[in-house]
Amino acid sequence: MSPQLSLPRELPAGSTRSLPVLDAAAEVLRAAGEDVHVVYSAHGDTFKIVPREAS
Repeated sequence: MSPQLSLPRELPAGSTRSLPVLDAAAEVLRAAGEDVHVVYSAHGDTFKIVPREAS
């Protein structure tokens, strides 16, 4: 059995590193077959990875 990666799905928008980290995580998830993208959530001031149909 292969080890599972733990990827962040939500990070604070106040950090300049959050968006690049989530973009990279979304690319990994897309490569694994998930149809996701990164969105900004004003409620909580965060960036989140969500399924495309959920946005």
